[in-house]
Amino acid sequence: MKRAAHVFRKEIREMMRDKRVFISAIVGPIFLIVLMIFLMGYLQDTLTQPKQIVLHVFEGKGQNSFLKQLQRSEKLKVVTYASREDGEKRVRDGDIKLLLVFPNNFDQTLKENKTAEIQAIFDRDEPMAGIPLKVAQEAIGKINKETLKTLLEQKGLPAELSEPLRLKETPLPRKEGMGGAMILQLIPYLVVIWAFYGGFSTVTEMVTGEKEKSTLETLLITPVSSTEIALGKFLALGVQCLVSSLTTLVCVVVLGALNLPSTRSLFPNGATPTPAHIVSILAVIVPLTAMFAGILLSVCAYARNTREAQTYLTLISFVVLMPAIFSQFIGYTEMAKAHWVPFVPILNSAMCIRDALSDKLDLSMLATTSATSIGLAAACIAKAVQMFNREEILTRV
Repeated sequence: MKRAAHVFRKEIREMMRDKRVFISAIVGPIFLIVLMIFLMGYLQDTLTQPKQIVLHVFEGKGQNSFLKQLQRSEKLKVVTYASREDGEKRVRDGDIKLLLVFPNNFDQTLKENKTAEIQAIFDRDEPMAGIPLKVAQEAIGKINKETLKTLLEQKGLPAELSEPLRLKETPLPRKEGMGGAMILQLIPYLVVIWAFYGGFSTVTEMVTGEKEKSTLETLLITPVSSTEIALGKFLALGVQCLVSSLTTLVCVVVLGALNLPSTRSLFPNGATPTPAHIVSILAVIVPLTAMFAGILLSVCAYARNTREAQTYLTLISFVVLMPAIFSQFIGYTEMAKAHWVPFVPILNSAMCIRDALSDKLDLSMLATTSATSIGLAAACIAKAVQMFNREEILTRV
């Protein structure tokens, strides 16, 4: 192992001199995380701020006390139209999403018939039409409820009969996990992705690049065995992948700890992981980065040249991306608790990281995920060592 350590130190020195390593493993994750968190913070603040909803109406002729009540609401802005045809045309042209059409003499009709019909004209293919439609339905429902209460009181009946069933919202208290639901969906994805892409940019130079420059041949004729060369390169590549992945996580923690106004809403419970969180995340990330390092090294050992290696790695990157992306949506499906999830590489790691950050970690899933990644990492390392011990490592150029 001493000779493997020499190879490891050699590769680390070359990585430290290569600006691409610094950019891909340090600068890249930090830049992306800072950009994404500030963008998400801005979007969350924008979406959660109360907005004034615009209702477009044709009020008809005569008295309309309901419309006057809507106009007094601070949450609504009522825009009236002189003719129904003008309003309908604007709906068809897509200028407005919905038009409320009141009948003539609305108050008189309601008094005489006890009911009155308000038309809601909208384009069913326009997704944003649902917002003003829901607002109008809530306003009408409120008036109906108040009217029913008044009628019950006039008959000497308790007003509570207008609402025989009530729904009381009782959310469970938040656990001391890091961040909010919105940011927790993104962090595991970025941590996993940068664990792979951290070594993606330099692995070709580490193996296929040395093939083309004949420096690998020089290294193979030294007293260092092929196995030790493979292990040394694997360790160096694994360190780079691990640093890139942890840089992503550390950047998130630092941004959360700064408690900046633009990102404060993303970290309602702070951003300081507990020792249990750290141990759990490392138990997932370390074998995952080892697996990625083994895959990257094996592919580049097999490839004839840099161009071929980049082609293979690009295809593999799509295989890595799919389960990582799916990890963001599986929580909205019934598959999240399926028995096969802990055995799916990358997907299981992303889910374990998310659960650890939200303080909902399942120890059995953590153990299964770590064991799966360790087994795959061992297989990838063995394959890389096998590739380095074959004569084709030099002849396939």
